[in-house]
Amino acid sequence: MTKRVRYRLKENNWTCRGRGAERLAGIRTWISATTWGSARWQQALAAAIAMFIIAPHSSVEASVGLDPSWEAVVALATLQRIPWGPGVVFTYGPLGYLQTTAYYSPIQAAVATIYQYVVVAGLFLGIAAVLRQRCAPMVSLIGAFLTTWMAAILQVGHGTALGMMYPELAVLAGLAWASVPMMQESPRRSTVFVTCCALGGIAGLQLLVKFNTGLTIFVMALATSVLFGWRAIGRHLATAAAFATATVLFWVLTQQPLGNLPAWLRYSSEILIGYNGSQALPLTRSAVPAIVLTTAWVAVLCVVFVRCPQIPRRFVLLVGLLTLITVKSAFGRFDIWHFSMLLGVIVVAVALVPHLSPLRRGLALFAVVFVFAFNDGAILVVRRVVTAAEGPAQTIDRLVTIAVPGRAQQRIERARAKQRVSYDVPERFIKTIGSQSVHIDPDETSVVWAYNLTWHPAPVFATYSAYTPSLDRLNSNALVDGPDYVLSRVSGKSPAIGIDNRLGTQESPLYSRALLCNYTLNGVENHWALFTRVEPRCGPLTPVSGVNVDDPVKVPSPSGPDKAILVAIDLEPTLVDRLFTGSLIPLITFTVVLDGVTYRLVAGNAAEPFLVVSPATVVGTNLDIHAHTIAIGRSRSLGQDSVHAHLRFFEMSVKP
Repeated sequence: MTKRVRYRLKENNWTCRGRGAERLAGIRTWISATTWGSARWQQALAAAIAMFIIAPHSSVEASVGLDPSWEAVVALATLQRIPWGPGVVFTYGPLGYLQTTAYYSPIQAAVATIYQYVVVAGLFLGIAAVLRQRCAPMVSLIGAFLTTWMAAILQVGHGTALGMMYPELAVLAGLAWASVPMMQESPRRSTVFVTCCALGGIAGLQLLVKFNTGLTIFVMALATSVLFGWRAIGRHLATAAAFATATVLFWVLTQQPLGNLPAWLRYSSEILIGYNGSQALPLTRSAVPAIVLTTAWVAVLCVVFVRCPQIPRRFVLLVGLLTLITVKSAFGRFDIWHFSMLLGVIVVAVALVPHLSPLRRGLALFAVVFVFAFNDGAILVVRRVVTAAEGPAQTIDRLVTIAVPGRAQQRIERARAKQRVSYDVPERFIKTIGSQSVHIDPDETSVVWAYNLTWHPAPVFATYSAYTPSLDRLNSNALVDGPDYVLSRVSGKSPAIGIDNRLGTQESPLYSRALLCNYTLNGVENHWALFTRVEPRCGPLTPVSGVNVDDPVKVPSPSGPDKAILVAIDLEPTLVDRLFTGSLIPLITFTVVLDGVTYRLVAGNAAEPFLVVSPATVVGTNLDIHAHTIAIGRSRSLGQDSVHAHLRFFEMSVKP
């Protein structure tokens, strides 16, 4: 009896398995045979579903901290009508708030939502358009959905606090749409022309959202035009004209004076160029898997270009160009958020490329997931997946918040109240400032939004971004006849340090001197210092001594209590230094050692005299420093001798 029952159970189990296999086979047959997805309305519906589901962290409250502060900047610049170029400079532009997922303004949130969902839909439709050339309509939609979802997970912002990096997704969408004519055997000239010009126009829009992504899309547009025939000069010029026209058009639509555009382009370019040298992090062992994957990816592209003529070489060259662009930023400051863009390029390219076996496609995606998990950590990977799974709920919450009158404003006021509790700026400081203008030092600009202050920033609003002498001078000049007050968040260490353990007075030396010489200390309380603008109170720099440094050098003592000592560092970098301090492969950084404590040296600004001994009038602030010895070094040695540098000491009088 028992054997008979067991036999029947096994028979039923086999029957269920057989039915399951039949159903699965039926589903596969339907997916490969159905024509659903070929009509444009069906593709639009699928895109709407994709952008509804794929929206990690699309509804968040404004927060405090270093990165949320630049989100506050791009929102405040529009809300308070700060002119971009002479008034504020950043790698984002007048439309930078489109990237922001936090609520700073109901109108901005509504417009940003449209932009963000259009970017996701654009990436989805671009991938689907390429896949549809070799796959059934439904297969192309499923493949596009999975690829877009994976790319979105990779582009979740810093620690998932900033939502998705939508400008980077726009770059991937540009790659997908540029690939559409490249995958066709004989694309029409009109198709190529429209594609290149459309990408050029989108690049102009993206330039005003995030500077480097706009340039990247423009390079892709121009490269696409050239790859379809370098002799088509008219098409190249039309692509460039579309880019320039869109840039000017959207600049004017954001109510920015046209005369400010050259200044914004110039200074944003300087920030972009100076970024690698000043923000580069020396590579460590944790970067090895990423280096191996990148090397293997470049090698595969080379092999495919030479040995696989069935894969369009135009496509391989375009992917190779985008890889080179993203590699520089990925390793210029290596962390998972910068490297994820390169991973996104690999994911989208592997999905688009034809004539690739499922096994090889799977191995490539597995390598991406492995490197991503290795550098992000298991906990953060799980958090990203959970965040992505919450996308539909976040989308509903965001749409309801925007649609219901007053709800977005309620969230804004709630976030402001939380920020005020977190910042805890002394009430007497806020009353003193009142409706007069204020600059926030060094980078916590969110406090302006939290307390509804009148913002008058130094153009490079975060001192750590003034990577070059001209950017530092721009900030310095702005303080000479600038805001009525400077509200400074005091560092927890003395002397003050900035990001990456930089010495506070050295990263922006001219700006620090302008703050010392044009403002007087109103008070220090609860880790905040308030400075009030006064008439210039500093004398000229008087040379004291000069010395070549190999070992620690004694800092000269000031001749009186109202004197400050400054030092300029003339570095003599070796060839190895030039190669490995951020220009090509970041392995080392220069350091300055004060009283045995090592700080990162911002080499681009080292030749400008910076404070090493401050007067008593700034005790307890970020300008407070009293060094006795100074030395110059490197974060690590690659076989070079000790750093060769010449120190020039100066004294400067400061009136009480």
